Amino acid sequence: MINCSQVGVLAAFVLGSISVTAPSWAQVVDGTSGRVSRCDMFRSLGKALPPECGGTGPATSGATRGRVVIGAPATAPAAAVPVAAPRPAATSPAAPSATVAPAAVPSPTTAATTMAPAPKGLGLPIPFALDSDELTADAMKVVDDLADVFKANAGDRFIIEGHTDALGDPAYNRALSDRRARAVVAYLVARHGLPGDRFVARGQGSTQLLLPADPINGRNRRVQVLNVGS
Repeated sequence: MINCSQVGVLAAFVLGSISVTAPSWAQVVDGTSGRVSRCDMFRSLGKALPPECGGTGPATSGATRGRVVIGAPATAPAAAVPVAAPRPAATSPAAPSATVAPAAVPSPTTAATTMAPAPKGLGLPIPFALDSDELTADAMKVVDDLADVFKANAGDRFIIEGHTDALGDPAYNRALSDRRARAVVAYLVARHGLPGDRFVARGQGSTQLLLPADPINGRNRRVQVLNVGS
């Protein structure tokens, strides 16, 4: 089952010579509890969907690389909009009394939700060798599918985050998660020829647990990808 959650994202990064301001909130699909299909990746991270995923974008090289489809992400419900109390309108002898409907007064959070959809993100259980930043063979297959999404959405840039569970020293976990995020970017550049300046790699360690109530759960160990747009 894929779940969606609203998460905070730090504010500013530099991709090559271009400064990118990351949104303060994002809708991230949790793909750590099941096998994620290529089409799930496209729906969670991209705008252009290939024909095999029901879109009109170009077909990708991985069209025949199957994954078990585990569902499409749900959308977060819109926040309620507070409404000011009505005030009677001024009247004149030539017109009957009337009540003017008040304008909605959205909160800052509601305004942001209404004006633009949440940026897209996806958390994946990309496996590494134990206590290492070495991608396993299974991890490479997952990143190969991610590369197809990045190629089909060539105008977008992405943050690649490493996350750990809460076992062990926090400083060590943060450093390991940073190396793992950088290993994903290095593979995308070396194996798929993607420009490195499209990606920011960073390690969060155990500071943003997926399951705070279960800090040593293996699902906390994940790589999170966030689309920060063009």
